[in-house]
Amino acid sequence: MGCCVSSPYSKRIYDDPTDLEDAEKLGPLRTFGKWRNNSNVVPDDIEGLPITHLHHHLAAVPSELLYDAEIDQGIAFRCLRPIMLVFCCPPMWVHMAAVGIQQELTHFNCDEICCWVRKEYSSRAYIRVYSNRVEVNQPKIRWFGTMGCGSWNTDNVTIHLFDRGAFGFRRLPMSFGHMCLCCPIYGGVVGRQRCACNGSLWPRMISDCGGWWCDEWCCNLFFCTYKYVGLGDPDEFAFAASIALQAYFEGRLITKEDMDQCIAYWKDNIEETPVDRRRPVCCEPCKLNCPLRGQCCYKYFTHPRRQIPYSVVRTKNMEEAYTQYENLRLNQIRNYKENITPRRLTTFCQLMGCQRFAGRKGFLFCTEDIDKCCTHKAGNPAPPFFHEDIDDENDAARILQIVLGDPPRNVVYKRSSLLQPPKSQTLMR
Repeated sequence: MGCCVSSPYSKRIYDDPTDLEDAEKLGPLRTFGKWRNNSNVVPDDIEGLPITHLHHHLAAVPSELLYDAEIDQGIAFRCLRPIMLVFCCPPMWVHMAAVGIQQELTHFNCDEICCWVRKEYSSRAYIRVYSNRVEVNQPKIRWFGTMGCGSWNTDNVTIHLFDRGAFGFRRLPMSFGHMCLCCPIYGGVVGRQRCACNGSLWPRMISDCGGWWCDEWCCNLFFCTYKYVGLGDPDEFAFAASIALQAYFEGRLITKEDMDQCIAYWKDNIEETPVDRRRPVCCEPCKLNCPLRGQCCYKYFTHPRRQIPYSVVRTKNMEEAYTQYENLRLNQIRNYKENITPRRLTTFCQLMGCQRFAGRKGFLFCTEDIDKCCTHKAGNPAPPFFHEDIDDENDAARILQIVLGDPPRNVVYKRSSLLQPPKSQTLMR
């Protein structure tokens, strides 16, 4: 991966799709298994992956849109988060002077709140997944535009290529993108793991145990992840992005139809539902009910009814935009009440994402595998975690194999004998 070394060209040994052109010689093998899986299984020599902006080196077509995420309409109110009060502190004034006052003022504007539909914020914002990247557009106000200097708002497109720091995607239960760090009334947040250092502390210090991906709340909250905010369905986006990333790791050709099949399988077999496939939390069965559900705020504050102003000319495009907003608003309010609240916001442990008190996905820092530091030999396949979770058997590599078939011939997965093999289409039923 280009971000892992100072001279990326010297490490790139794979050359999709020419690795498979010669039937007699498969080319360099891609081995997987040194690192533990979470949403993805990372190649052992991730530095050798092909460069993403040279399209003839990729197995898939980079221009084909694989997944277009649903944007939560409450994202317009993110400038009113309580965390924004930190900018009133004098130390933050130095930060504002360094990055520019106009840049920081884009986080405080009320233009999106008042004119979310009218000024095309709702129709221009997007988060899209391609075969080699994630592309985001979060339009912002131009303060000089309000003074008559050009347009009032501008597109703010950022592109995150998979070879510049992408090791997996997951929904974040706690984030500064939420109200009070845990109430997602502005939309869900997904974290992109951008380094391989996040994980169990003990194996990293003492032995080579492949012990990263520990889901500690401190890593999710601060520097180890890049945040994608304002998502209507963060779980689905995280899954779709993980599938695209794993296909890039394998050098596998993936199309929009393939992505749709994987998402359909995920919805039928893996996705959480309020009753059937809920992930356990550490406070059950003694539930500590939490009042911070935000249903009233979500319905009446961040998702208000919006009508076409009487002072403007009504056009067909404007009516379609307001109709689309109203449909999304009603669907998202219903989903927040029927799905998100019972499976995410009922207890304090669900809000914080704590599946146990200590260890992986726990309240305390990860103490997972403290007993395996001297038993695992460097180079062996990573052993399973002590606390087994549903998602451990459903990483993106397994889903691709189950739904789309075996990976390319030069891809080799080395999994621990303690792990269960991929199951049939009845997996997780």
